[in-house]
Parts: sequence; structure tokens; C-alpha cells
Amino acid sequence: MRQRPDWTWTAAPALALGLGVVLAAAGLVLGRPDVALLGAPLLLTAALGRQRPPAGEAGLDVAVDSRLDRREDGSTRPRVEYRVGLAVPPGTELALVRLRLVGGRSRVLAVGPGTTELRGEVALLGVSGPQEVARAELGLATGDAALVAGPLGPVSAERVLAPAFAPVADLPLPPGLRGLSGVHDSSRPGQGGDFRDVGPFVPGDRLRRIDWRTTARRSSTPGEVSELYVRRSLATSDAAAVVVLDSRDDVGEVVAQWGANRAERRGTSSLHLARQAASALAAGTVRRGDRVGFCELGGAHRATAVGSGDRHLRRVLAAVATTRAAGVLSGVRRLPPVPPAALVYVLSTFLDDVAGAAARTWRSRGHRVVAVDVLPAPRLGGSTPAQRLAHRVVAAEREDRLEDLRSVGVEVVSWAGAAGTAGRRAQLRALSRRRPAPRGAVGAR
Repeated sequence: MRQRPDWTWTAAPALALGLGVVLAAAGLVLGRPDVALLGAPLLLTAALGRQRPPAGEAGLDVAVDSRLDRREDGSTRPRVEYRVGLAVPPGTELALVRLRLVGGRSRVLAVGPGTTELRGEVALLGVSGPQEVARAELGLATGDAALVAGPLGPVSAERVLAPAFAPVADLPLPPGLRGLSGVHDSSRPGQGGDFRDVGPFVPGDRLRRIDWRTTARRSSTPGEVSELYVRRSLATSDAAAVVVLDSRDDVGEVVAQWGANRAERRGTSSLHLARQAASALAAGTVRRGDRVGFCELGGAHRATAVGSGDRHLRRVLAAVATTRAAGVLSGVRRLPPVPPAALVYVLSTFLDDVAGAAARTWRSRGHRVVAVDVLPAPRLGGSTPAQRLAHRVVAAEREDRLEDLRSVGVEVVSWAGAAGTAGRRAQLRALSRRRPAPRGAVGAR
């Protein structure tokens, strides 16, 4: 970003001029030449300070280069190298760069007129999603600070850190299957599925599916074939799933930081867990051979249409990784579109009723809805008695919301439960073995 700076005069030349005139006048009145000579440097400084503003453009840009810093124990810690490029017009005596780095660190650097760039290295936070690595502002000053300009900017650069996840192997199925091919047996006859029954041969049946034993057993005359019988199978279809991520807010595990919500102090955040869950569910659905879509509930209202294949999965994972908190806890005017008979995953903290209302609406429309609770396990250390009491009230209200969802047939899975990864897999495995409740069913568990 380059632009012509808007230079403004400071009070330094006027103060030097006024003090120089006072000293010169006092020396003349008192007959003290030494006192009058004290004002000469000030008058000279004021005369030199009335210079023309420096000509030329000024600007700065911020760039980020990523690398992995390997520790001795073999783990990797994401670190980035940032670069702040400076363009200072000739005649500038001093440039001040205000730099804010990821993690909340802030510093002000004074650089000379010949400096063209600043470099440094900083570690990213231990959560996924977009992270602002560096934000810079530029201020300029001439000799004796007679003219100043700025601040120019701010200019920032961010880095997107993809969540670490493992595809979920056992996933539930929606109440209905769509498509003419897939990996699941449908209720209609066709090819590719499990055995259905044995029936008379009709035009269109393949000869290799003739059941000669049944044909011979049902023949009226021994040694003669009156009618052929074929083994009929079920057709195969695929399932459609939509991952809905509530991105209206991002809550950390440290309860004392729920008010300030500073990223460097709140610990593991709900949106980080939601990105992990969304990526794992989407990858597991695609690897099973089904179709998946992604959309945000609130925030930027971005949506990725339902699709399948590795290329589509990469698009979904990119959309999940770049999801950021909107910071506005407003309601949703229009629900994201969901294909008929789809499985809907609603990922939210359920600290209010917006996500729960959307889940109930999709359940009433005949979809199988799985509410994925992504609120981190709370850490109450450092919180005040008032904050502990408020947390108990909020937790009780949230549990009531989840119980209301269960009462209308919405299945609830805790992604950050006390049992960890094993407990999460057990919950999903139990859902995969459970038949979806029919439309309008209440209290199905």
C-alpha cells in the first residue's frame, strides 16, 4: 500500500521561535548579550524547521512465509516468518512502525530513513482457522519533528491453519437414499445390492442371473423347462449429508475469558473444535462414497453445494478451515438449503436457542438431525465466584436445550466430552447402528 503522506506541522517550530524571541528580547532589555545569544540556536532551529514537506510516496506491506519448526521430540509447531516492507520518502528523518503480532504482543520500532524492511519470526496459536500474523502501521517525522505524517495503514497479513482431524469411519445414515448408484442398499429392485428374491424371467433380466436350481425345481414336466427364474437384487443408492457450522461466536475453554475472549488466553476454542468435527464428518462421508455439503449458520452465510469426490472434499475442507467467528449473536432469517431426505449435522455450542431452533425445524421436515456439541470442557481456574455462578446457570440452561432437542428426535453427540476421542467414536458408532426415526416421530432414541 503506497500513498502520498499528509504532512502536518507540529508545535516544535513555533515553540522554538517563541522561546528564541523571548530570550533575545530579555538579553537586549537586561543588557546581557549572553542571554540574547542563547536564543540564537532556537531561532536558527525555527528557521530551518520551516522547510518544505518531503516529496514522494510512503507505504508499507506485510507478507508471511510459513515453515515448520521441528522440536526434539519429533512434534511440529507451526511458525511463520513475517516481513514488513517500508517505503520512506527522501527527507524523512525518522519512521515509527507500530507492530502487533499474533498472540497479543505489540511493539513500536524506530527505524532510520534507509531501512526498507523488517523481518521476524513468530509462532502461531495452537488453534485452527485464520490467524492475523502481523498488523503494522507507519508514522513519519522530519528533523526535530517539525513535520509528521501518519499513521499509514494498518496493513495486516494472516495465515490459515487447517485443523488436524481423522475421518470418522462409522456414520449414521439419513432416512432416505437418493441416486441411481452408491454403496447403500435401497428399497427398490435393481442391480448391485444384496439379494432380494427370486422371480420369473422378464425382458431386460440378464442371463447370468438365471437361477437354474429354482427353474428346474419349479418345472412342471421333468426334463423340460417351462419358465425361467432369476435371482433379483436390490438397487444401490448414496446418502447426502450437510454439515452446518454455527459460526456466530467463538467461545474458549477458560471461563474467566468468556467476557474478554482474547484468543491468546482463552485456550481451545469452540470454533476450533467445530472445524475439527466438520472436517472429520465431511471426510468420513466422502470416503464412504456418499455426498456432503457445508454451510455456515450465521457469519458469512457461505455454502458449498452437496457433492462427492476428492476434489469436492478439498473445497469443503478449505471452506471449513477459513471459517471465522462473526461476533454477532443475532438470529438467522433464512435457513441454509438442505437436499430432501438428507442427514444434517448441526455443530454449535448451543449457548442460545438459534442453532437448536434450526435443528428442530429440519427435524420437523423429515431430516435426520445430529446435534454436535462443540463447547470445550470448561476450565474454572482463575474465575471469580460470580463467574462460577454464572457458568452454572448457563450450563443448566444449555443442558435444558439439549434435552429439548432429544425430546423431538434430534440426536446429540458431544465432540469434547470427558471420554475424549473414544467416547466420541462410540457415540457415532451407536448412531450408525440405529435406524433413523420416521418423520414426525418424537422421543426416538
